[in-house]
Amino acid sequence: MRHAPLPKRAFEDGPEAASPDALTRQSRPLPVGARARRLQRRILLRDRSLEGLYWLFDQYLGRPLVNLCRIVPMIRLVGAQARREVGVSIRRQVWDQVRVVLFHGAKPWIYYVLELYRDGAMAEAGAYVMRNEVKHGLFKALNRIDPEARDRARKLGDKLEVSRWCLENQIAHPRPIMLVEDGEISWPGGSRADLDRDLFVKLRRGRGAHSSASYWRTGPFQYRDDENRQSTLQQITEALQRRSMGSKRERLMVMPLLHNHPAIADLADVSLITFRLITCLDEELRPVLTNAYLRSMAKLEPNWDIGWIEEYGAPIDLETGALGRITGDKPPCLSEWFDRHPVTDAAVTGRIVPCWPELAALAVKAHRLVPERIIIGWDFAITPDGPALLEGNSFLDLVFPERVFRQPVGQMRLGQLLDFHLDRLEAKLDEKGWRYP
Repeated sequence: MRHAPLPKRAFEDGPEAASPDALTRQSRPLPVGARARRLQRRILLRDRSLEGLYWLFDQYLGRPLVNLCRIVPMIRLVGAQARREVGVSIRRQVWDQVRVVLFHGAKPWIYYVLELYRDGAMAEAGAYVMRNEVKHGLFKALNRIDPEARDRARKLGDKLEVSRWCLENQIAHPRPIMLVEDGEISWPGGSRADLDRDLFVKLRRGRGAHSSASYWRTGPFQYRDDENRQSTLQQITEALQRRSMGSKRERLMVMPLLHNHPAIADLADVSLITFRLITCLDEELRPVLTNAYLRSMAKLEPNWDIGWIEEYGAPIDLETGALGRITGDKPPCLSEWFDRHPVTDAAVTGRIVPCWPELAALAVKAHRLVPERIIIGWDFAITPDGPALLEGNSFLDLVFPERVFRQPVGQMRLGQLLDFHLDRLEAKLDEKGWRYP
């Protein structure tokens, strides 16, 4: 799987080349993941508020204790399987997971998903970027390096706002037809007549497919839901109004249900195949595409009997758009990699992603609209009409792409760029008076 070649560090020819501090940081041997965790500690220690004390307790006492208690159940789940597969003893698995929890702030299941049980793999643990530092301070701080970033930031989490700026900038995106909030219905991009089609319901704010629902048209304003139950438009609308007035006060959007491009339709039964494209600002603060992979959302397939697995992923060659081998996202998968889809048996390895050049360019174009974000994971669908942006996530979990590509972020082009931005963040943390967040 080919990635963009690793260029020389920007400090060799950029404006920071003459800075002694920059040169010192450049020669630092600390792997990017371990460095990210160290900077996360600095960020957390700067917050002297009551909330900040809570997060310190959570990160360095509560969370490690809970994760240590999870080691035994994880050993019971896959320990014997890992021992049979690669010959690693149960004792070593336990000790390695203790190290993963205490030194890298990760949950025990990371040990199996990232194949750290293989010979020599634990030596590379410092190069992996874990979910904890991404979600708890580090990426938020990166996006605040520019003091004006907060004022001009676009809200990637608000899907209605994303729809608006996609429309303004001619980026294909499924426009919401109907909104349901506090029991009230509004029409931001259509009318009742536009609902006579396959429909998809999702939260206005939220990630992925959480609390989503699909409805397939069976007749004029007649639908079949995910559980093959028949419903009328009125019944669906009334149910959404009740959800919006319930204890969770859900803010719901009704959108067209997208369908897969014929060239990839055999990789799913009813779910939408998505593509995660990761873009990052380079050393000149211009967005570049660093990684891409296909996502087959198993958790949305009601007829797939696959246990705990929620999604499958296959890497995409950035030059050719060709898919690599596919794998699952849960510990029981261990070192299972497939040339054909494990459920549909469709060919995966070597298949060319349709509309690949257009898709790659669209991700970079989207990032140019939010230049205050350092790293973004974009989710796209490829429909019979071409690529369509679904959402962007600037707090993306990097563990699954690290599994998909079978290498830590620290060994990727993305890791080199992240290290560059950690230099920028560390310089800000060294400044007196810089406030975060």
